[in-house]
Amino acid sequence: MQILFKIFIFILVFLILFSLFTFFMSVHPPKIITELEPSDLGLKYEEIVFKSVDGVKLSAWFIPNNKTKATIIVMHGYPADKANLLGIAEFLAKDFNVFLFDFRSFGKSEGSYTTVGYLEKNDLLGAIEYLEKEKNITKIGLYGFSLGGAVALMTNHENVKAIVTDSAYAKLSHMVQHMYRIFFIFKYPLAYLTKFYGILFLKVNIDDVNPVDNIKNMKAPILLIHAEKDSQIPVNEAYLLYDANKKAELWIVEKAEHGMTRAINPERYEKRVIGFFEENVK
Repeated sequence: MQILFKIFIFILVFLILFSLFTFFMSVHPPKIITELEPSDLGLKYEEIVFKSVDGVKLSAWFIPNNKTKATIIVMHGYPADKANLLGIAEFLAKDFNVFLFDFRSFGKSEGSYTTVGYLEKNDLLGAIEYLEKEKNITKIGLYGFSLGGAVALMTNHENVKAIVTDSAYAKLSHMVQHMYRIFFIFKYPLAYLTKFYGILFLKVNIDDVNPVDNIKNMKAPILLIHAEKDSQIPVNEAYLLYDANKKAELWIVEKAEHGMTRAINPERYEKRVIGFFEENVK
């Protein structure tokens, strides 16, 4: 009995310490600053600092297009930065203004931690408010990759006319369990402990971070793109989102991995994304 008790205590201590370490590493990811700017792609731009609606200073680029007021806000994934999506901005800038920003605690933005979607909604709302007040822009499309897509699907604003997501999650709790998947049955207590730490340290319940709940009532047209072979955010997340809003368009890119949907066929990808925005935003 003593041996079994010691094994139990060892497993319990391991679960607590490992999940605590993983939690803190997840909300304090390494700071990635990509050494690339729009000018490196031949794009004129303004460097901007704006505030989220809860007061966090965020770094952004505004790439103007003098032919239109319609603007696409481009949002990066976890744990990247705005420069990571300059390839997306490059083809969108041919037809739209483009606004890229770093979420709190990422890139050159301020903020000491990420909530992987919960508070990041305030960052997006701040970007929308900035464009309206400073640029007189009220026709906005949202393009979000991974985390950025999830944030787009959790944010409601009358100025948003269309949304394109690539590899967005449906529920953050699913992502936590997926993160611990190699631990088999232990993924459940690890996920529970992570949820507990979120509430204890950040006052954020991961069960409340659910794009799948908000998408049900969204009126803006939505294009959901997802990689068929996505190992980071399984393709089932896209099906859950689509099942919650059958008015959305669903495009599963065959044989693609996470972050590779455009690489499979760049011309087809760009044509479909631009076409969707031209139909619904301009």
